[in-house]
Amino acid sequence: MQTKFQTFLSIILVWMASIVAMEVSAAEVRDIRVAQQEGVTRLVFELSNKSEHRIFPLSNPDRIVVDISDANLSNSVVNGLAALSSDVLMRVRYAKRNSGVRFVLDLAQAARAKSTVLSANSTYGPRILVELEYGKRKPATIVKSLANISKEKRDIVIAIDPGHGGKDPGALGKYKVREKDIVLSIAKELAKRINAVDGFKAVLTRSTDVYLKLRDRSRVAREANADLMISVHADAFTKASARGASVWALSLSGKSSEMGRWLAQQENAADLVGGISLDDKDQLLAEVLLDMSMNSTIQMSLNIGESVLGKMKGVAKLHKNSVQQAGFVVLKSPDIPSILIETGFVSNKTEAKNLSSRTYRVKLAESISKGVIEYFTKNAPEGTLVAWKQKKHSDYVYTVSKGDTLSQIARRNQVSLAVLRKANKLKNDVIWIGQKLVIPAG
Repeated sequence: MQTKFQTFLSIILVWMASIVAMEVSAAEVRDIRVAQQEGVTRLVFELSNKSEHRIFPLSNPDRIVVDISDANLSNSVVNGLAALSSDVLMRVRYAKRNSGVRFVLDLAQAARAKSTVLSANSTYGPRILVELEYGKRKPATIVKSLANISKEKRDIVIAIDPGHGGKDPGALGKYKVREKDIVLSIAKELAKRINAVDGFKAVLTRSTDVYLKLRDRSRVAREANADLMISVHADAFTKASARGASVWALSLSGKSSEMGRWLAQQENAADLVGGISLDDKDQLLAEVLLDMSMNSTIQMSLNIGESVLGKMKGVAKLHKNSVQQAGFVVLKSPDIPSILIETGFVSNKTEAKNLSSRTYRVKLAESISKGVIEYFTKNAPEGTLVAWKQKKHSDYVYTVSKGDTLSQIARRNQVSLAVLRKANKLKNDVIWIGQKLVIPAG
């Protein structure tokens, strides 16, 4: 009887050991990143170790299923799934399936999906790259409606980075205020207000209490093709009297050190800086191009910072009345304008009390969003919905080319022939090459 019991116990122990071994060997999905380009959305599933996967489409409604075998999902990824979206990707859902994880990518329209396994390197673990290609080509003879044209114009993307997080609490202030909590709250409020404006889209580097390395924060902004990166912080000082909010941009010394880093690293040289690849340029030309790109980025950062500072002064006491400059790592993207906002000193009793108030944080976020939106409304990037709307509501001049007719010009610019005649005081439809025609707005 004793021998049978021992045998049974041994079997149980072996079975439990095998289960533990399976769990230990299971891959963990550590991060999921989304990058958007015209007609393509890319998702990168970063794993702790290699794992098999399969991918297949479903219709009615359109979905893509990604099954990763022998895998678990980290809590930070679970909490951040709601923030994953793009033009074609509406949401990402997940469920445990056998020993692995099933991801369901809900699509706004049908898309062609393909996956690629990327090997681990010194920076990242093994990755699964999923590419969603979408969009239908239409015959050139079909005239697109205004509604369709507006949908094709991209949003102005604002990357918002709440500083610190996870194991890094940041500054610890009066009334047990923690910087990482304060800035996450402000960042979420800021994202909500930016997303509420047509033609703008906010992307958070973190939406939960997780830790990100400084370079990873800039990477999130780059993968999102951000037009601006805002890093949100709260200051602290040894003197409790120190107080005031401030806005920072990259300094020239910070620019110089970053230029050296970008030119020295092969993976950076192959990236696009201001739309130009550096890997096929000689050293001198690459330095000149990068210097021009960073000068332009710094100046734009300063201009945006002034717009934000002008709105913040109506809510917060300012530490400095102009945009300050320093070599913060998080500001060092050569082709993405970046500002760092110190929302106040948590070491100061008054400001710690203010920052611990949700009402105050909402007002502060509102002022920052107004500064950002005001700047980009006046300086809308080409190809964006905001720029298109402004052009649509402004008259412009068209020069008649060979083969043009008045009716063709009216149709191409989506105005009636009668309106076009009236705007140009034409008595008939006779036009000539080189003639300037006013195309009325709307």
